[in-house]
Formats: sequence, structure tokens, C-alpha cells
Amino acid sequence: MSVAYILEPNTSLHREGDRLVAKKDGRSLQALHLFKLDQLVLFGSVFLTPAALSTLLDRNIDTVFMTASGRYRGRLQPPFSKNISLRRDQFGRLGDERFGLEIARSIVSGKLANARTMLLRLNRSRQELDLDNAVLSLKQLSGRASEAEDMDILRGLEGRAAVLYFEGFSKGFLVEGVTFRRRVRRPPTDPVNALLSLGYTFLFNAVMASVSAVGFDPYLGCLHCVEYGRPSLALDLMEEWRPVLVDSLVLSVFNLGILTLDDFVTVQASEQDVEEAEGADPLEDPMEDDADRTSKPRLPVRLTDSGFRKFITQWERKINERIRFHLTGRQLDYRGCIEEQVRHLARVVRGEEDRYRPMPWK
Repeated sequence: MSVAYILEPNTSLHREGDRLVAKKDGRSLQALHLFKLDQLVLFGSVFLTPAALSTLLDRNIDTVFMTASGRYRGRLQPPFSKNISLRRDQFGRLGDERFGLEIARSIVSGKLANARTMLLRLNRSRQELDLDNAVLSLKQLSGRASEAEDMDILRGLEGRAAVLYFEGFSKGFLVEGVTFRRRVRRPPTDPVNALLSLGYTFLFNAVMASVSAVGFDPYLGCLHCVEYGRPSLALDLMEEWRPVLVDSLVLSVFNLGILTLDDFVTVQASEQDVEEAEGADPLEDPMEDDADRTSKPRLPVRLTDSGFRKFITQWERKINERIRFHLTGRQLDYRGCIEEQVRHLARVVRGEEDRYRPMPWK
């Protein structure tokens, strides 16, 4: 899958032959060949000419709109998937509380198993971290999640596991000055939280693209509560990938010195910052505790322009890594694995397979 990012503010996109050309102040900044383009991610104030807009819709190119700081705003929606039979089955099966609980248990068990793998890797690399108890607790919580009797119990187990996991995760940073106390989202107030939030947004874009391509309605899931404007199914299907793709990447970019504290700035809160921090976020995970939430606006920490570009490069490198897909044995990049997982869920919803099997991290 080919993805292009437009980060330069006040840029306009024009259709020129079989290309989209990004221009600013009369200068061409970037040319994108349409036949190579699957997804376009636009940050901040980017203008689409009518010809460019029409082309993106005609070519069914997934176009995502983000704030300049990397918060998801929405996407350009081409004609909706014609797979009405899948959506009919989705509404029927996920409307069954028992079936929805079975899917949610698999998702949470898979997420916790992958979180445990993350802590196991840290513990093996540096035994002084003393993560044995956290690893054992995550294993036990994963087993209990697979047998949870209702959704409230399941969500409670996931929340307890998140506290244990992030405590262990916080010990993985080797660079002096890079610290992580707890998950803070709205807005992120330290470099680690800033990268986690941005990485989860990039992950959401990848999952949402696959959910839409397969033909699901992204707003009807099972683990995340169904609420107005919340893409619950896409959030559900993100869970197993968070430790694998985002958390591991955030650790590596700091520990390998790819990003440093100089790649971040603290932004003075303007009215727009306050509104963005307090407004409803469709990607907010209600199970991810934000212990620092207060009524007082907090100053957000953001990547510099160069830091943004470096992180995007590392994200694309990570998600394009090829691994063995657990259900077929085929070698796929992570985007391909995400789409195959969505197709696997579709077969479960249609009754063609017996249960949902999350992707294990080896």
C-alpha cells in the first residue's frame, strides 16, 4: 500500500495529467503518481482543487484529514462499500450480546498477550527491570479475559491490565531525560505520550482503511461502546496491534536515538489548543485511563516539523515490514496482515469460521 503525507501548511493539491502536484506560493513541492497512490494523509491547512478532489473520489483514494498536530479530523468518503450482505450480517451478529462478547474476549485476550510479549522482550534484554510479576499478571489477566462473563467485567480486566502494562513499559526507555509516567492524551504533555498518540492515530488510519475496504460499517463494534461519532469497530480491531506496531516503535525511536528531546516543543495553549483538548475525540479509548485529566488546560507537547517527518519515515518503515501471517503462513507486510485480520473477522461474522483469532506477536 502506497501512502503519501502532505505536511507543509498552506499547500494546494492540483491535478496535472496522471499526477497530483502539491504547490505553495507558485512552487511545486511534491508530485504524486496517481497509479501508485492508495492513501493520502493531509495535515493542517491543505487545499484541494476541484479537479484534485474529483480525482481522489473517482480513484477511490483514501484521503485522511488531520490537524497540524496530528489529531484525526475525518476522511474523504468515496461511495460506500456495496457489500450490503456483510453489513447486514454484522448488524445481526454483533447485535447478539453473546456473539459480541465472544469477539470482544478474543480481542482483549490477544491485546494482553501481545502486551505481555512486549514486557517479556524488555525483561529478557535487561533483567534489572524486574518485570516478572507484571508478565505473570498479564498472562493471568489474559486468561481471565478469555472467560469473562460480561462486557463490564471484560473491560475492567482490560483496564487493570493497562495499568500494569504501562508501568512496565515505562521502564523500557534508556535515554536520559526520556521518561514516561502514565498515559496522558488530551493533550499529550510529554514526548512519549505525544508519539503514542500520533502512532495510534496512524494505526487507526490503517485499520479504518481496511475496515472500509472489506465492507464493514466501522461504527458498529463490540468491545468499545457504540456512541454517536465513535468508529467502534475500527477501535476494536486496533487493540491487538497497539503493542506490536506503536508501542514498540516509540521505544525504538528513542532508544536508538532516531528522535531526541530536541525534536519536541511545548506549545503555548491558544484558544484552538484548548478547544482541541476539550472537544470530543472519535479515537479516544475510554478504557485507556488518563490519570492527569484536570479542568485546567494543559500545555501540549508536539513534534517539530523535522521530528514529524522523521517519525513518519519510521512509521512507514515499521508498517511495511514483512512477517508471517498466522492464519495462512504467507509473508505479508503489517498493512496486509491488518487487512487479512479484518477479512478473517468478516468470515467469522458470516459464519464461515468458528471464532476470531487475534494476531500473535512472536
